[in-house]
Amino acid sequence: GAVGRVKGVVFPHMLKQFDACLYVGQRNREYLEHYGVPAGRMFFSPHCVDNDAFKRGSDAARAADARAAPGGRRRVLFVGRLVESKRPLDVVQAVSRLVSGGMALELVVAGAGELAGGMEEAARAGGVDARFLGFVNQSGLPSVYASSDVVVLPSTAVETWGLVINEAMACGVPAVVSDAVGCEPDLIEPGITGAVAPLGDVAGLATAVAS
Repeated sequence: GAVGRVKGVVFPHMLKQFDACLYVGQRNREYLEHYGVPAGRMFFSPHCVDNDAFKRGSDAARAADARAAPGGRRRVLFVGRLVESKRPLDVVQAVSRLVSGGMALELVVAGAGELAGGMEEAARAGGVDARFLGFVNQSGLPSVYASSDVVVLPSTAVETWGLVINEAMACGVPAVVSDAVGCEPDLIEPGITGAVAPLGDVAGLATAVAS
């Protein structure tokens, strides 16, 4: 489109004005390469969280037996703002599919936003046992991660990285993300650190969560 053509002209010229460009991951590097930034002017500067603090917090929560999923059900977690770009309803629908297929799951949602009411209604309609925690301060997140089996982030490409995945992994929790989430090629090793589902594909998301 017109915007893409304008960016194709303006961005290379603009980026030439900088002596160096920092990139946070593979997709960010590819973006800079696309606009002509040479390898010698690109430097890796990854997003990060306080891994030690999250690990200590989650270890302490587990030691205090924070995990209390009734009947041994697997706990699926969503952390983030409840807005359309993060597609949290996809998580509710994916869990509903798995529950209707006989899988023992519960859903925990840590976050607030305009979709909260719709998610609660969808969970009830889909037979999903869901707990909505509202906004959780960062100091409270390690125990939330520790009590979960998998964190799910099905966002659009607006999610240029996804620091909640760093946080979850620091707590020893695997992740399922959409293939549009920025951190996907850097942090998700299928079958080891988590799984990837196509953006907007609820059935694919359910399969990834179940794997």
